[in-house]
Amino acid sequence: MKEVRNLVLLLVSLVMLNQAIGQTYLEGDKYRVGLKAGPAISLLSGTALTSPSPNFGFTGGLYYKYKLRNGFHFQTEISAAIRGSRFKGNKDIEYNKFSLFYMDAAQLVLKDLQKDKHTHAAVFGVQPSILIQSWVYSPYHQYRPAARTVALNGGEVFAVVGYQYSKKLYGFQSVIKVGLTNINRGLNMYDFVGQPVGPTNNSGTVRNISWETTISF
Repeated sequence: MKEVRNLVLLLVSLVMLNQAIGQTYLEGDKYRVGLKAGPAISLLSGTALTSPSPNFGFTGGLYYKYKLRNGFHFQTEISAAIRGSRFKGNKDIEYNKFSLFYMDAAQLVLKDLQKDKHTHAAVFGVQPSILIQSWVYSPYHQYRPAARTVALNGGEVFAVVGYQYSKKLYGFQSVIKVGLTNINRGLNMYDFVGQPVGPTNNSGTVRNISWETTISF
């Protein structure tokens, strides 16, 4: 798949870039380039899908942080993430898990919580995202997804709020991301033999929510 190949090439390039020009963000430094990765807990809320429950995924990519004035910093990120949801109470032939593969481009503003010290910071921002692929699973289809390429919007925008802890050579970030749009575009899910995968309200709403915690270097 072309998108996955491009993602692999991008991440390899980012590792090399991080080794070449990574900064320690010491006093006097203006920027830092590095890698970030960690777990993501996500949920698909709304009226289109039944009995959603949290799903565990992963996110990882590159960040660039630039020091502004008066305790403010700007951070931009390019990363990949697995989001989605699990579902309780459906029958064996019905869906019990959605997995959504996103490419993210978070644009964040950080505000130091201590004067003249960039250790603890509040995080605010927005994140445009592109849905690369979607998979739907059911207990009946044990060895491959019950459905692929669900009718969901390819574009999404998240509001982001959270906390960042920074040291000289590493950091920690925990943020909540809430999708601002209804990503449902009809769903209309069918398995590989043409049977509908449900139950769904194809005209209902589907909204992304995730909590992502990453370690950065």
